Amino acid sequence: MINRIVLFVSLLVSVPLGLSAQQLTLAECVDRALTNNQNVKNAALAVTSTEYEIRETKSALLPTIDLNGQYQYYFEVPGQVVPANAFGGPEGAFQTVELGVPQSVSANVQLSQTLYNQQVLLGLKAAKVARQASTLELALTQEELIYNVSATYYNVQVLQESLQSLEKNIENLEKSVKVNETLKDNDLIPTSRYKRLLINLENLKNQRENQQLQVVQNLNMLKYLMSMPITTPLSVVPFESNSIEGNLQAGSISNRKDIQLQQESIRLAELDKKSTKAGYYPSLQADLFYGYTGYNDEFNPTENINNQWISSSYFSLSLRVPIFDGFNRKYQLKQKEVALQQSNNTLQMMRINAEQEIQDAYNNYLSYQNLLDNNQRSLTLAEDLFKNANVEYQNGLINITDYLAAQDDLTDARNNYTTALINLQLAALQLKKANGELKP
Repeated sequence: MINRIVLFVSLLVSVPLGLSAQQLTLAECVDRALTNNQNVKNAALAVTSTEYEIRETKSALLPTIDLNGQYQYYFEVPGQVVPANAFGGPEGAFQTVELGVPQSVSANVQLSQTLYNQQVLLGLKAAKVARQASTLELALTQEELIYNVSATYYNVQVLQESLQSLEKNIENLEKSVKVNETLKDNDLIPTSRYKRLLINLENLKNQRENQQLQVVQNLNMLKYLMSMPITTPLSVVPFESNSIEGNLQAGSISNRKDIQLQQESIRLAELDKKSTKAGYYPSLQADLFYGYTGYNDEFNPTENINNQWISSSYFSLSLRVPIFDGFNRKYQLKQKEVALQQSNNTLQMMRINAEQEIQDAYNNYLSYQNLLDNNQRSLTLAEDLFKNANVEYQNGLINITDYLAAQDDLTDARNNYTTALINLQLAALQLKKANGELKP
């Protein structure tokens, strides 16, 4: 009873009254998911962010222009001690003089250009590697989404296929129940035989409701993956057994996006180490300065002595050569070397694991191919046996026990076949994912 209530509520949520369900193919579901899924959107934004990071790094190689202005007023003008004989005083004596006035106003423009900085150049290379890494992250996110959408879609297809067979089984059993009800009412068969048929029929109906609930849950998951409103009616195209891909082979780990991403991470670690080492390299910068300064011996921001502005300009080259930093960079380099070795170790483990995943996925695929063939033959045999048992039971040639046994065999065969279908579809999907072949 509880299952029926849950199923009823789920159906109301999934398919509003008066609306027909929109039928989408797997390709359409994948396209919608790749377009609307928020995880994919965030991964795409991360790629865009790295583009801006590259531009930011490039800007360090462009000239900078600064416009500066300053107003300054001394309440006490600083003095300077100078030899007194410079002003006609005695030899060996010193005198304090003021070499400025209280007020100064200045404005200048300065252009600076980095001529050489190895850390900036390495930073640009690192930004480009980061862009490639974020592109691979996007591909991995898309790959995972394609896998989840496809697996969910296949589940819905196979469950619906199973429901069709289950409906036929229920229909046949309902016919038998009606016939046996008449026989019971006429005291031609015992009531217990009729009740056993009713129990079997009820079990099949419960199984149908459970599978219908699974269909609803998987459809809701499909909507979630596509960022589709949960109340939007949705259906999938009927399952076709010839849609199962055959002749799949084990691929190469070189196609794996996670392996490629780890390789890019190692490149970033190497560039990070080089950037730290580049701190030992000299840097060269050019500056061009031009400005005006005005002075006054009293507080008057708008006036200068003699209304005069004194101009000044210069060009300079600044060379910075690191000599000793207290072993700071030395130990930074040691840390970078350790991190780089860890990344290389991780890559080796990932390669071994990827090779194992591919081989396991391929073996599973072959195994489920054989299981499907076996279960297909078992289902065909069980359907024939139940058909014959139904006729024989109606003609009184077999008892209720043999008839229900044939019914149970058919139910088991159908469940096994459905499970084999799902497993083979998922095994093929898993093999393609392990091979790195799931692409938009």
